[in-house]
Amino acid sequence: MGIKLGIAAGAAGMALVVSAPLWAASPIGSNSYNITTKVDLNGLTRDNFLAVVEPVAKTETAKELVFYDFADTLCELMATETANFVKQTGIPAKHVCVEGDAGTQQLIAAKQAGGAAPADLFFGPNNNMRALTEAGVIANVSLVDLLPNAKSLEPAAAHYSRGFEHGGTVLPFHRNQTVLAYNSASVAQPPQTLQEVFQYAKDHNVKVAVTTPTEGGSGSGFVETAMLALAPDCKNDLYNFKLSEAEANAVADRCMAPVVAYFQQQKPVIEFTNGNEASLQALANNVAVIATVWEDDLYTLANKGLVPKTVRPFLLQTGEVGDGDGLFVVASTTAPEASLLFANFLMSDEVQIAKMEQTGSRTARLDLVTKGQIPDKLAIFLVPDQEYQERTRPRINGLISDAAANKFVKEVIAQ
Repeated sequence: MGIKLGIAAGAAGMALVVSAPLWAASPIGSNSYNITTKVDLNGLTRDNFLAVVEPVAKTETAKELVFYDFADTLCELMATETANFVKQTGIPAKHVCVEGDAGTQQLIAAKQAGGAAPADLFFGPNNNMRALTEAGVIANVSLVDLLPNAKSLEPAAAHYSRGFEHGGTVLPFHRNQTVLAYNSASVAQPPQTLQEVFQYAKDHNVKVAVTTPTEGGSGSGFVETAMLALAPDCKNDLYNFKLSEAEANAVADRCMAPVVAYFQQQKPVIEFTNGNEASLQALANNVAVIATVWEDDLYTLANKGLVPKTVRPFLLQTGEVGDGDGLFVVASTTAPEASLLFANFLMSDEVQIAKMEQTGSRTARLDLVTKGQIPDKLAIFLVPDQEYQERTRPRINGLISDAAANKFVKEVIAQ
């Protein structure tokens, strides 16, 4: 979909829900906070957050709070939600759609020049969070430990951005998910393992559409998923984000060996496509009965009536990789309390459900039940909450993924 610049990451596998601490959070990566606030951050907890922050935030009306949003698919919704925040709190705020890398560079340039930052909050690409942190742009406040609406987040999403451990300063505002989609008019029950998917195709003389991994993220994500399933001994290496490019290439060579061998055998039942939407079109045109897709792409196109009503998403039992992007408070904001309050608002039930309903944008909140809150005619195009939470996996090291995608194209598709 439109949100493709950021790639979520973190430690491998899923973990238990993060419980809300009863103590105050501490500065991340320093002995002191890099943000100037009126409230005492050292005494702030999740339990007293609203009582302490909200009254002060409502006095910060000297200028508009500026919210940078890099996701074109969420731009209209976020403009509406910003207006809702203004209406509910009386705090002036402005929503601005920006290109992710351009917004990142603006914030870094302002920090380096010692000037006023152009934004108070930034929803930006996860793969830029390391650079933004190292430049001192991100407030070193552990938002995941302080905000009431962030009390139950998937741990890897809450603390990592593409393998960079930020300590909770970046909220996992948006998540998306690679899935397999199937046509339920042709497939009664979806296969549950990678091997079962291709055995089904052989047994029924049908095709599986696989996005070329260098042409679409659903394809590169599928290759990562295949590595996790077919080379389980490589898991620690795949989630080692400290590798040099040469080391990453070596891991890809070793860990792709069983993947290449397996898919060379499956080529007769595979329809390789040249992009994410092309894989969905293969389903719609009955070229394939199972396809590699993005869940939010499927949801959005189905909402427009461009996907057959019989198409359904599912996740393999061994897990499939997902992405996402983060939200943070800018360290130099002149309205820190209002920024904190707005960040909490953006993680609320209202906003998280709205973005899922309108675009299929997932939430990292494990306590938020979406069943019954999305219209039935659209909910069928989303993986059920429990299946999503149990089977989503973080993206692997990007250098390994790139090398693996190139290897797949050269040694599987081109052969």
